[in-house]
Amino acid sequence: MIQELLACKATFAAFKVPGRDTIVQVQHDQVLHAPRTGEGAFVIAPFTGDAVCIRPDIELSTASERSSLEGMAIRYEMPATPLAGTRGLDRNGYRTAVERAVAAIKTGPLEKVVLSRTMEVDLARIDIGSLYSAAALSMPDACIALIHTAEHGIWIGASPERLLVMHDDRVQVDALAGTMPSMMGMTMAAWGAKEREEQELVARSVLQTMHEQGVLDQKTDGPATVIAGRVAHLRTRITGRSLKKDPLALANALHPTPAVGGTPRTEAMRLIHALEPRDRSLYAGFWGPMDGHGAEFFVNIRCIQVIGNVGLLHVGAGITAGSDPDHECDEVELKARTWLDLIEAQRRTG
Repeated sequence: MIQELLACKATFAAFKVPGRDTIVQVQHDQVLHAPRTGEGAFVIAPFTGDAVCIRPDIELSTASERSSLEGMAIRYEMPATPLAGTRGLDRNGYRTAVERAVAAIKTGPLEKVVLSRTMEVDLARIDIGSLYSAAALSMPDACIALIHTAEHGIWIGASPERLLVMHDDRVQVDALAGTMPSMMGMTMAAWGAKEREEQELVARSVLQTMHEQGVLDQKTDGPATVIAGRVAHLRTRITGRSLKKDPLALANALHPTPAVGGTPRTEAMRLIHALEPRDRSLYAGFWGPMDGHGAEFFVNIRCIQVIGNVGLLHVGAGITAGSDPDHECDEVELKARTWLDLIEAQRRTG
């Protein structure tokens, strides 16, 4: 089914949120519009710029269309072509960027900035649909999404980070930050001061934004350790009640949180644009389904833009005054294993 949708250049999103089966939403035309609160749609928001959405004319789920979804094999036979634009940072370039960021934090108002790295991945003879299925199976607690639009091309992502869940007036936001290799039996004692500080900056910012947006009865749960494949994160879950019942407005106010941008926001965004050679596009934006009762939006981290036989794999790390450049280089490479392990496994079995 997905192969047929791509062959006819259909506009669609296939996605699986934790605890539910995959949904495939197909829009008959290629024109994307601004989302409207209350409508049924899959919202796609870039790191900077305005959100658009897929308004489905057809919606299928694994509950009713399991046989079709099991055939989600998308094999790209076209030859690899040179990628337009500036190449991403290699390890040495990323290390230098981290050093410059640490220096800026130590001498100015900046407390944290998130720097991303883009890696080129060989996708020759890789079935993207099978890759999606493998990710959904191996990461049940993440949002797995695959989209194709004329505007964005093909993107596939796996995110453990909810930006916002709203159901009627109930609101939930995850403040997710701090990373270390995952280990069996991890406890809070495993976390260092740098990771705790990074997570606290995100939680504090989210609480302040929610207060400014009129979210009442705020409660926090955490921080707690969350396992996401080879890495673990610290997460504080913040809940409340919003009389506005407008998930788009609250999501736009929260985004980008310090988990993907930095704090203060203006200074962090300025440094990101100065140090990153590639525009982030959909990386570190947010996406997810919305309907008349609310929305479930995830931050689009750990994602790949598919261009022919090449994938642009995007990962990032939070930089604070206590960051070690070599450690941050190791961290983004470990995060990249989320997809690289799955790609290598498919290549071995394919």
